[in-house]
Amino acid sequence: MPGTDPMAAAARVAEQLPDLPHIPELPERGPGADMIGRTLALLAEVADDFTAATTVTGWELTRASRDLRRARSLLNQDLDAVEQVWAGHRGLAKQQLTGPLTLAATVERKGKKLLADAGLVRELIQAWAVMAQTHRAVLAARVPATWLLQMDEPLLPAVIAGTVRTVSGMSAYPPVNAELPQPDLLHCCAPDLPWSRLPATEALLIDFGLHKITDDEPLAELATKGTTVGFGVSGDAGSVRSVLEFYDRTGLAPEPFLVTPPCGMVADYTPWRRVAEELNGRWG
Repeated sequence: MPGTDPMAAAARVAEQLPDLPHIPELPERGPGADMIGRTLALLAEVADDFTAATTVTGWELTRASRDLRRARSLLNQDLDAVEQVWAGHRGLAKQQLTGPLTLAATVERKGKKLLADAGLVRELIQAWAVMAQTHRAVLAARVPATWLLQMDEPLLPAVIAGTVRTVSGMSAYPPVNAELPQPDLLHCCAPDLPWSRLPATEALLIDFGLHKITDDEPLAELATKGTTVGFGVSGDAGSVRSVLEFYDRTGLAPEPFLVTPPCGMVADYTPWRRVAEELNGRWG
């Protein structure tokens, strides 16, 4: 979200998304407020091998921890604001955390992405699962909601395909074959999802603008097995039409489904709320 005021952001989310509010991310506050820094701050609390600091190229594992202390402080400000503004909320609520594969493809150690060390990637995945369980308990102690943890994995397809390039660009890191944690929600706003390698999840959130007709069958299969599908769509007529065409092609019932903002839509939730209302009107 834009802005730097946690209280204002928490209030805005509660007003516009009362059924499923999420803890705001305000990256304009600088390093530590970004999705990578926030998740690393939580990860380092359960596994100090993943303490990190910012460099000119991003985040790198190091024993220096001032940057992560700042990240932890910023997250605490966000949680304090949510606890105050959402006091008494007992419905659903959501926290987004960067997934382990995207962390491994983003964070460096000694000038290389963590992907360079398969053993370290396995440790990262294991630590992520512990971190998620620990953080869920912290959230529940602050707000008595039913907390859902969303695993954001924009680089998941590239990591599994082995197409993440090294710093030199002359080669790529090997693909990761380790089993991933099972989040409540999995969000991936990238094309070419490796459908057979996705972890089990209650809901899969995708950017529908990247959806191809060849993705219909595996997506429909997930939906028929009970996975809630979340379509990230913009607010124009074409977005509505594309979702309708998907259901016409597959013959699926429109429930369960979600309509969410696409990646990058941070300023105004109104357009995609109109999409949701139009779709609901179609199916009653």
